[in-house]
Amino acid sequence: KKPRIAFRPNRHHPELPPRLKHYNRLIARRRAQVETTFATLKRRMRLTCIRYVGLMKASGQVLLASIAFNMRRWATIAA
Repeated sequence: KKPRIAFRPNRHHPELPPRLKHYNRLIARRRAQVETTFATLKRRMRLTCIRYVGLMKASGQVLLASIAFNMRRWATIAA
């Protein structure tokens, strides 16, 4: 799989070439879905840091937050 990283202008090239602008537009839709999910987990579920010590407990915390996120989405879609 190829990484889908957006290109940004910099000090030496303040304007992106049309080819890179087009590439950024192509990957923007997928990135928006993923970034929105992670933003929701961080803001609403307060998953900015892991509370527990150990891989099993930390995985459980992330799993419960993901379940809550999906249930919230399902309630919104079903209503």
